[in-house]
Amino acid sequence: MKSLIFTALAVTGLSSCTTYRYEYIAPVTETGRTCVMQCMNTKNVCYSAVQAQAQNNVNMCQQNNHYSYQACVNRAQSHDDVKRCNPNPQYCPANPNYWQCDESYRQCFAACGGTVNVYKNE
Repeated sequence: MKSLIFTALAVTGLSSCTTYRYEYIAPVTETGRTCVMQCMNTKNVCYSAVQAQAQNNVNMCQQNNHYSYQACVNRAQSHDDVKRCNPNPQYCPANPNYWQCDESYRQCFAACGGTVNVYKNE
């Protein structure tokens, strides 16, 4: 019975992993292609900002870890108490989410006269 439930959950979990693939067909006019280049520049600026924010979040997390560790050490009343202080209590991932940048780019690309085809991968 447990294996049946696990299998059902695994299948449900795997089926929810839908991804999308995008095909870009460039505009036919020179003006449209110039417009798309501006879209790409805006996307690159967005990517840089998202990356910087992700790094800032990591730095803040690491700083909070340091402060928490120092507070633990300061409260410690013995050497054994200090040993129990965890210098990295929270994992600090750098996971930038570029979704909004990509979505804005797709909208900009289409507004410039390009075509964006979306394919669902299941």
